[in-house]
Amino acid sequence: MAWLGFVTLIIIYWCVFLSAVSGRWRWFLICIWLLPIFMMTINYDPSEAEINGLMVLICVLMFLVCRRGLLDVKLWNTKRRKRHNILFGILFFIMYAMFVYSFAQAQIHGYMLNVQGWQSGHGSIWTMLLTLTPMLGLNWIFTRMVFTTIDRLYCRKKELTLLACRLYIASESGLEKGLGKGYFLEGVQNGITYHFRMTRRTFYMLQRESALKLQAKIGLLGGYYVTDLASPAFLKRVSKLDKTDARLGVVGCILAVALGIWLFWLRV
Repeated sequence: MAWLGFVTLIIIYWCVFLSAVSGRWRWFLICIWLLPIFMMTINYDPSEAEINGLMVLICVLMFLVCRRGLLDVKLWNTKRRKRHNILFGILFFIMYAMFVYSFAQAQIHGYMLNVQGWQSGHGSIWTMLLTLTPMLGLNWIFTRMVFTTIDRLYCRKKELTLLACRLYIASESGLEKGLGKGYFLEGVQNGITYHFRMTRRTFYMLQRESALKLQAKIGLLGGYYVTDLASPAFLKRVSKLDKTDARLGVVGCILAVALGIWLFWLRV
C-alpha cells in the first residue's frame, strides 16, 4: 500500500509539473482522478483492510484515458471536430456516474472527509447540490478529454502550409484577458484561416515563424493535431528553456520523493 501511495504521489507531482511548464492546466485537473487513491493510501488501516477495488480501477482507468488525450500533442484544434451530441451526452453521464461513485466510496470508507454526508445522518440536499454541481463542470472537461482520446484512435495525415502566421497569448475567446488563457497560432492556407492552440514550449519554438509547414493529423471525429516538431532550428530556440525546466523538474522530484518517504515510511 505504501508503494502504491508513493507512486501515486510522484505521478501527481509530474502532472502538476507538466501543467506548469506546458501551460496546459488539464494536466493538473486529471490529478483529481488520483485523489481518492492517494487519500486511501494515506489513511489505510491494516486492521480494517477495507479497499474498494472497483474505485481504484475506475480512477486508474479514467486517469489513463484522460492522459491519452493530452499526451504528445504540440498543437491542436478541437473546435474543428464534428458535433456528436448524443455520443458526448452518453459519455458525460457514464463518466459522471463513475466520478461520483469514486468520491462517494472514498468518503464512505473513510479515506476522505465525508463532506457530502453519504450514508450518514448529517447529509442534506443543499450539501449535495453544493458539492455535486462543481463536479458537473469538472466532468464536462473530463468528457472532452475522453472525446479527444476517441478522436485520436485513428488519424489520417494532412500537410498544412500556413502563411501569415500570427502567434499570440489570449483567452479562448481571443481576448487578452479572461478565462482559459493560453498560447495560440493563426495561419492561412488556400484562403482558409486555421487556429491552433499550443503548449508554452511550442509557442517559443515557433514565435519567429511567419510561414509554417506542419504535418498535421486529422482525428476520427475531425480534430486537428500536430504531434511532431523535430526541426533542429526549433529545438535550438528552446534549449535554454528545456534546461531550466529540467532543473526545476529534478529539484521538485527530489522534494516529492522526500515527501513520499516521510508520508509512507517515516511518519508515525
